[in-house]
Amino acid sequence: MTVVLIIGILLSVAIATYIPSTLAANASACRHNQRVLTDAVSVIAARGEISPTTVDDLTEAVKDLEAVKRCPQDDTLLVLDVATGVVSCPNHP
Repeated sequence: MTVVLIIGILLSVAIATYIPSTLAANASACRHNQRVLTDAVSVIAARGEISPTTVDDLTEAVKDLEAVKRCPQDDTLLVLDVATGVVSCPNHP
């Protein structure tokens, strides 16, 4: 009985630290994806090509667009602000 109690306590501590760590990792990955896509917009502008209007227009500038165009937390599509050329996420501004 004592062993089960100790295992239960250890599991509750592990879960309590796992969830915030996962959320922080997802937020960090999302911010990285935003930077990658914003840099791709800058590269397109530097080349003098037509400015993209959506994230999907970055296919030529980003090697694996499908992997970086969504937020890892809840699969929300990242949004391109056409006026500024900055890509953002509704969850992680």
